[in-house]
Amino acid sequence: MIRSILTQAVRWIEGNPQSGLNVKPSEETAGRIRAVQINAVARNTPIMMLASAFNASIVRIGLMNSPSSIAIDIWTLLVISLSVFLFLRQSSRAKLSRPKTASMRGIRLSILYALLFGLLWGALPLFFFANGSHDEQLVITCVSIGMICGGAFTLACIPLATFAFVFPIIIGSAVAISNLGQSTHLLIAGLLVIYTAVMLSGVSAHAAQLRSRVLSHAADEEAAHKDFLTGLPNRLAFNRRLTDRLSRLTQGDAPDFAVFYFDLDHFKSINDTKGHEAGDQVLIQTAKRLREATRRDDFVARLGGDEFILIAESFDAKEAVISLASRINEVFSRPFMVGDDDISSTISIGIAFVPEAGQDFDVVLRHADEALYATKETARGSYSVWRADLVNGADAVATAESEIAGSKVQSSATLTWGRRMSWSPAHRDNI
Repeated sequence: MIRSILTQAVRWIEGNPQSGLNVKPSEETAGRIRAVQINAVARNTPIMMLASAFNASIVRIGLMNSPSSIAIDIWTLLVISLSVFLFLRQSSRAKLSRPKTASMRGIRLSILYALLFGLLWGALPLFFFANGSHDEQLVITCVSIGMICGGAFTLACIPLATFAFVFPIIIGSAVAISNLGQSTHLLIAGLLVIYTAVMLSGVSAHAAQLRSRVLSHAADEEAAHKDFLTGLPNRLAFNRRLTDRLSRLTQGDAPDFAVFYFDLDHFKSINDTKGHEAGDQVLIQTAKRLREATRRDDFVARLGGDEFILIAESFDAKEAVISLASRINEVFSRPFMVGDDDISSTISIGIAFVPEAGQDFDVVLRHADEALYATKETARGSYSVWRADLVNGADAVATAESEIAGSKVQSSATLTWGRRMSWSPAHRDNI
């Protein structure tokens, strides 16, 4: 029971009170939630830092005659310095585009800065309230309450950061007021804690609503980017993935990768002779085989019909990609079990290495398609690798490196054609 209470308390502090539903977002969705939280805090940070520096100046003026003048000077210098640093830091980043995903490092950094500010502002009532005059105590009280409210508003999207900021101030204020020794002061300290708890509850609810909105949007977007038959990412998802990888490659922020273009051999014949339901089962099993044959980090998608695609990243050498292609061909050498029937359909592969095959979306896809066409023309059930050679003015050269079924002898055929081929797969419809 105690463990359950502690778990719920942590979820409440994190702004995730609905986690009992066991709905855990994917890492990508979690990154988007963190980005929304950090961006919301970043928008309010500059004005909050100005308010912090201004309030620290007010405190210094209000406590000008305090016997702890040197200590107050040090405290004021620390608060203003940290406020100016974060103001300039955030202002310089305001012109940059907001990230769409973020790691836990950004959240932890927000919590750390919130805790530092909380400790500084919590020290104000804890060390300077008891020895201050009535007017000085009024200044400290008003400024502390203002900082609690302002901090809660600024950090509302990150409840743990809000808690890290508010908790030290509340503890410092409650202790300072309680030390005055009168029952009325104890009641005031109790009310301060209660009102703060209510405010934190509202902060947690706000963060939970924000999280729910992001999850709902992510679920809608995921549904729009998923193939309903196979459960694989669809063409839209692939377009976004390849565009992102090409963009990162151009910026020097991503390793080289390879694009595999797959096409089931004689799939049209399967649909015509066995029916579309059998064809659908073959497509479903194809997706399953591709997922099992590829690595966890590889991106497999269905473009439509019997066409699938793969983005293979993080390989040590090109031989690893060739080995992956051979493994996939071997997996598809086995027939599909559909009901009581064994249906044979090998898979042909076209491979385009990036950046050798280009760094433009359409060019990369066209070259992978040309390699696939070479496989269809020379040795179905194998693979071809696109080469960027130009021979006698021809448009491109594709090299088919295939392992012929039933033989360990590797053959190589070079095909050259001079006509420009678009990415559209229409030219293979009857192959």
